[in-house]
Amino acid sequence: MKKVLFSLLFVLCATAAYAQRTPHAIGIHFGGSTEDIEYQYHFNKQNFLDITVGFFDFDKGFSAQGLYNYNLKTWTDWTPGFATWKFWGGYGVGVGVYDDHDNTDLFLGPVGTLGFGLTFTDVPITLGVDYRPMVALNLGDGCRILNQGFHNIGLTLTYRF
Repeated sequence: MKKVLFSLLFVLCATAAYAQRTPHAIGIHFGGSTEDIEYQYHFNKQNFLDITVGFFDFDKGFSAQGLYNYNLKTWTDWTPGFATWKFWGGYGVGVGVYDDHDNTDLFLGPVGTLGFGLTFTDVPITLGVDYRPMVALNLGDGCRILNQGFHNIGLTLTYRF
């Protein structure tokens, strides 16, 4: 039994060490107007694609967003040996369905992002706070602007694999 547990522990440690070198990440985002599952693909240390899918305005809709982000600034000397701090920003597009109890309509609009967080050195996890404003055009009856996405300040947690 000890050999099995030791082998399992070794495999998990090796997986964590390998995960830090891979370009993929999956996580969750809890914002003021969206609750999302997110996938990130890191092209290099400076640029990454962030795709989110989840609820919009709590229970009133569904949204999907695609953002191209830039790591604008990195601080490795704030907490050396513990974490690397980052400031990132980007732009993209959001699309979804919104239900205001009168009708259900499609929406589309630009999305931006500004975030600040840390990536732990020994564990492939990034924790951050970000602002993802979206001003969407509701393409249904009345063709109005949905500004609920403009208040989207939230927390993000991702795991590199």
